[in-house]
Amino acid sequence: MILHRLMLIADQQGSAGQPLPDVIVRAANGVGGRLVVQFRERDLRDADLIAIIRAVQRRMPPLTTLIVNDRPDVATALEIGLHLPASSDSPAGRYPLFGRSVHNEQEALRALDAGVDYAVVGTIFETASHPGRPGAGLAHLANLRDTLCNIPCYAIGGIDAERAPRAVDAGAWGVAVRTAILSADDPAEAAYLLHSSLPA
Repeated sequence: MILHRLMLIADQQGSAGQPLPDVIVRAANGVGGRLVVQFRERDLRDADLIAIIRAVQRRMPPLTTLIVNDRPDVATALEIGLHLPASSDSPAGRYPLFGRSVHNEQEALRALDAGVDYAVVGTIFETASHPGRPGAGLAHLANLRDTLCNIPCYAIGGIDAERAPRAVDAGAWGVAVRTAILSADDPAEAAYLLHSSLPA
């Protein structure tokens, strides 16, 4: 599976009333398929989540990479990647792509021990979902990037097209966003602008 530089964190609550598969496919088309989509649905039953992912699979561009958050059975059933929150134990089995969320050095070392293919590092900048809570900052990102050695890491938290290059300059492989694409009037354009701000 291809580890593109732009990752979309996708859930129905964030899609502004639009059908989630439609938003995802539009975003993926906006970047020619060069998008990692992480499905993060905490409340859906596995069967309902599988139905959403399959709806995306039927329509997405060939290059798009799909992963699912904290649902190893779903990842296995659909043969897609698995992403784990920092607090989750690593399941048995192998996945086409395997990653973890990381917020501190201890979690970064745990991710390395688990043999991840990538890590999502946050929260870098203040976000609308946590107003008043300062982000950890770019120096924090750079420090965890050093701990993660050669493991690609995505910066998450308050990322937009202006901040994305700064995160890459601090050592991130790419960026992960939710609201910047899911809530956009035009998800394709929003994804394109973010993707264009990143290295080729």
